[in-house]
Amino acid sequence: MNFKYFLWNLSVGWYEHIPILYRWYEHSIKKEVLRHPVPQHVAIIQDGNRRYAKKLGQPAEQGHLRGADTTEKVLEWCKELGIRQLTLYAFSTENFKRPENEKKALFDLFKYFCRKARDDRKTHESRLRIRSVGDISLLPQDVKDEIALTEAVTAGYDRFYLNIAVAYGGRQEIIDGARKMAMDVKNGTLSPESITESVVDRYLYFGAETRSQVDLIIRTGGDERTSNFLPWQASGNECAIYISAPYWPEFRKIDFLRAIRAYQIRERDHRIKLAVSMLKVKRHNGGLKMDEFKRGLASSLKIPLDEVEAIIRHPIVQKELARAS
Repeated sequence: MNFKYFLWNLSVGWYEHIPILYRWYEHSIKKEVLRHPVPQHVAIIQDGNRRYAKKLGQPAEQGHLRGADTTEKVLEWCKELGIRQLTLYAFSTENFKRPENEKKALFDLFKYFCRKARDDRKTHESRLRIRSVGDISLLPQDVKDEIALTEAVTAGYDRFYLNIAVAYGGRQEIIDGARKMAMDVKNGTLSPESITESVVDRYLYFGAETRSQVDLIIRTGGDERTSNFLPWQASGNECAIYISAPYWPEFRKIDFLRAIRAYQIRERDHRIKLAVSMLKVKRHNGGLKMDEFKRGLASSLKIPLDEVEAIIRHPIVQKELARAS
């Protein structure tokens, strides 16, 4: 059965096994992706390290080590495409239940990554800010020290952001934020009437310094679940979810580009449907003021007017526009 699956996979993606064709295909997808707006905040559930190691007959620690290589590559791919913020699900609160030797290997890997990132010339040239999101108090002291030092060294950077979700649980994040708000309400420094979504953001792990809303969540390893990852940041933001079959250590640039392309197609379809719906309402109510329509569409989608112009040029929108005029 495994051999049949291998043959089927080979027949479907045969061009990916020929280096020159693979590079051409990768270049083609990248060129296509760069013609359209890219997501500004991508979050990744890095799943499959242990299954990858098991497949190779190696201990889980080797899978995490190979996965760390993929992490560095993905960060560079984000910079290439102009994706300003990347959040990685590195270690959940559930992961504390794993064997001690595996946890130690992961914590050692975190410390190594922090030290390497601080010393890497590319971190400073790209003005990459590195932060942790999660209940850091649960981590060993030496890991907390490395995280604190890395955050301090990159605190002044604001071009790209790397958020490492460690000791993270989405439901716990909301509970911790609610407790902080309740305390401030009790102390009189926060009134219940002033609590809005932006206020809630300030009390969560991300804080108010960066854009917390997530545009795209990618999960590797094939499992179709979000594992308590960023429930507040993904909800109410039309966040797309893309499931990628390869394990995290096997995740390639072409897989990443496919995820971005899938997001762009979904986003384009959503924008066109909204524009058509707004035009139908205008037609029903009578009277279409183009400038007012453009501003309304830009406000609803939270996009600049030049992107609104691109939506209006789409044939489907043009057809509905002719009816509404």
